[in-house]
Amino acid sequence: MKWDAKKVVFIALYSALFVVLSIYGTINFQNVKVTTQNLPIYLAGMTLGMIPAAIVGFAGMFISQILTYGFQTTTLFWVLPQTILGAVCGYIFENSLVKADKNPRFYVSIVSMQLMITALNTIVNIIDALINGYYNFITIFGSLVVRIITSILTGIVFCIIIPPLIKLTKKIH
Repeated sequence: MKWDAKKVVFIALYSALFVVLSIYGTINFQNVKVTTQNLPIYLAGMTLGMIPAAIVGFAGMFISQILTYGFQTTTLFWVLPQTILGAVCGYIFENSLVKADKNPRFYVSIVSMQLMITALNTIVNIIDALINGYYNFITIFGSLVVRIITSILTGIVFCIIIPPLIKLTKKIH
């Protein structure tokens, strides 16, 4: 993997875009979050690879957490799901296991990664609730079905908008 100034600039741009989307591209309904924040992680994974995408996930979510909640005891836990998403997405596309086009494998991989994020965030929510003393089964799992449906729908939307964005970003890279 070749690291140059251009790659570092794209990591910074994707991280900044993540922060902007986490603030302005997110709608919160109690324990359900509809967000476009993961889009830059997918773009980084598909165009830059595993390590850069993991960095985008880590840096973007860390800055977003600090701006939104300040540094908390569980901040680093909340950063892990997006870091893992970046690593998984980057690995899949760096090793050409799936191509960024409209085919069934692409749809399945994006929707699966969205479901993975939901599962990881649920685990972090449980850890956060236990550490901070607000654990309530209904609060954590009462909206899980809605969150799963939201993840699937968000994944489908990402599958539609990512291929043209990849073509555009490859022209810039």
